[in-house]
Amino acid sequence: MTSHSSALLPLCGCFRGEVPSRPDWTRLIGLANHTLTTPSLIEFVTAQRTSIPDAVAAYIQELHDRNVVRNDRLRTQLEEAVLALNRCGITPLLIKGAAMLASVPPSKRALRLMSDLDLVVRPDQIDVAVDGLKAIGYSIDCQADGRQKRWSADFKRPHDVGMIDLQQGFPGYAFFKQRPADLSAHLQPIRLGAAEALVPSPELQALVLMVHDQFQDYDYWTGSIDLRHLLDLRMLIAPPESIRWDLLMPMISDPLTRNAVDTQLLMLTSLFNIEWPDHYPKRLVPRLQVWRQLLQAYIPALRYLLLPMGLLDYRSHHRGAPQQSLSPTVAPPRKRWFPKLATLQFLIMLSRQYRPGKL
Repeated sequence: MTSHSSALLPLCGCFRGEVPSRPDWTRLIGLANHTLTTPSLIEFVTAQRTSIPDAVAAYIQELHDRNVVRNDRLRTQLEEAVLALNRCGITPLLIKGAAMLASVPPSKRALRLMSDLDLVVRPDQIDVAVDGLKAIGYSIDCQADGRQKRWSADFKRPHDVGMIDLQQGFPGYAFFKQRPADLSAHLQPIRLGAAEALVPSPELQALVLMVHDQFQDYDYWTGSIDLRHLLDLRMLIAPPESIRWDLLMPMISDPLTRNAVDTQLLMLTSLFNIEWPDHYPKRLVPRLQVWRQLLQAYIPALRYLLLPMGLLDYRSHHRGAPQQSLSPTVAPPRKRWFPKLATLQFLIMLSRQYRPGKL
């Protein structure tokens, strides 16, 4: 990962359709592979084919073509799973990659590399949903233990290319201002062949992605960047009139979540030239977080020295944020200026991990 870090800006330039000056294609493709974004380069290859070495273009084309086949199989698998749940009287909610796979035009389905399909059902539907998936050949590969607040399980079949990630209730709803019942106004029905599901509105879909990365994956605390999900957000936000900021911002529950969301959106403006709304100020803490994330991406060895910057919002975490522990096994007290030693050890351990897709 270290040897490819200098390729971040050139790679993002490619996603903007710009040919880098004197590019190191080995590092650029290495970073794209690490961030799981190589198939998304096909649009750049199509637009700039004469400026790209034949070997690079052929490699990207091959990965994209393979992802076309893979995602077609995933969509067939998704339709079958949703139809099985429909027969049990359940209309599941599709989030993250599953929502995009179901809603984007066929020409864009292969841009995203996915490993699973995220389906959400109500808590009172879990047992019926599990039986419905088992009836079409699925078995539970792993599930959340009793220490987790929300039940979830991964379902697998031998012939599938990905797993079904079945979740109980709306993910990360504690970070939203609305209660789970209120979020129903932001859900839209969608057809997948004979099956019917729900997908979030673009605003809610963007918020789910940001909350997932920043808090469920701890990126806000460790300063990590998920370039693949930033591309997802760009797909949701970049088209004119795609995201209504006046609907997105009122969903946010507290100052901590606002800072995390602003950090993601500011990163989009930095890497992909997304226009920042004039009537929303660029506040200090999100700007510092973006500076930290980019510096760590360029010089990974600094991530340990900059780890204390992840605690800029620690006071907000206990003053107004939902009570989600920084560590899955250690719940810090509500009123502390500094985290416990066990929490710091957990964050250091997480920073040392080589996590595919993360910078």
